[in-house]
This record gives sequence, C-alpha cells and structure tokens, in this order.
Amino acid sequence: MANYKRDIEQLKSKASMFWPEEFSQKQSELSVIPKLLETQDQFIAILSVGVSSLEGLCKLIESSTFPANLFLKHLVVLSDFGGEMLQRVDTQFTWFFPEDSLEYIWQGRTRIHKFRKLPVSGTLNNDKLGISGKKLLRIEPFDDLKKDVMAILLFGSMSIDDETARILSKCEIGNYLGEPDKLEKYICPVFF
Repeated sequence: MANYKRDIEQLKSKASMFWPEEFSQKQSELSVIPKLLETQDQFIAILSVGVSSLEGLCKLIESSTFPANLFLKHLVVLSDFGGEMLQRVDTQFTWFFPEDSLEYIWQGRTRIHKFRKLPVSGTLNNDKLGISGKKLLRIEPFDDLKKDVMAILLFGSMSIDDETARILSKCEIGNYLGEPDKLEKYICPVFF
C-alpha cells in the first residue's frame, strides 16, 4: 500500500491538468455554440433577404447551401423556443391547430401553412429535427417536418387565434424577414 500513497506534488507531476486533445475534439464536435457562431453572419444574411413565402425562404436557404437543420437550430436559439416547448406544442397539437394548419397574418396578408408532418408519432425532439449536437455535423436538407417547425418558429406569434399567438409569442422572427435594420436590432441583444 505504501506505493499508492502520494502527496499533492507527486499527484500534480503525474496528473493531466487539462482534457486530452481527443476529449477536447470530441466535446467541440458535440457543442453547437462554435457552429452557430461560425455561421451566424450567413444566417443573418439569409434572414435579411426579402421573401414572399415560407417556400421562398426554403428555396433561398437551399440555394445558399446552408443546411436546413443548422438554419432551424439558429431559429430555435434565436426565438428561445427549444425542444421542451416544441414538444408541448406537438403533444397539444390539436388544441393549437385544430384545422391542422397555422393561419397567420404576415406582410399584411392572411396566409395558411398546412402541416404535413406535425404532430409526430412518438416524441418531437432535437434528434428528429436534426438539430442535436451530433446531427448538426451532418448536412440535412429541408423536409416537411423541418418546414412545419420553421413555420411555427417564424410565424407562430402572428396566428389569427389570439391564444395561440399569445403562447407562441416568442415565435416572431417572421416579423423581421427582409428588414435588415429591424433584424439587427432584434438579434443583437440576443447574441451579444
């Protein structure tokens, strides 16, 4: 047993004071913050372009080669409406959207987004959306589920149903699409 007793100095001389390089690399792969910071300017540039529809925004994103899952993750972070709240919306879907659609007012017109994949079977989570740490390393294109969630995050606060709009009040980013000055004022307090 005498061989196993060491004082502090002996332990310090043998100990690793920082994570080994492979652990640091693995952690950086799982952390989404560096990826979001690295792509923030491109995300803001896309939001600054004027579009006339959700489909137009999706086409713009796809033509920019910006991954749909990464764009969705930016929206989740910016709106502060993450996994837990999206799960609540999904589990209470028929209460929020009894007609299986989001009817909202945007750019002075009433619009309708007909949901194609919501509600999901099972649990709506970051993995299903492709926005968890590991999945963000992969490029995922738009699918109907991502478009459905994007519609909620962008236009939920503009719902013509007052109670839905109140509960989804954080989902207001659509108000700033194509308006760089407003967008900058909205985003800067969140990111900085």
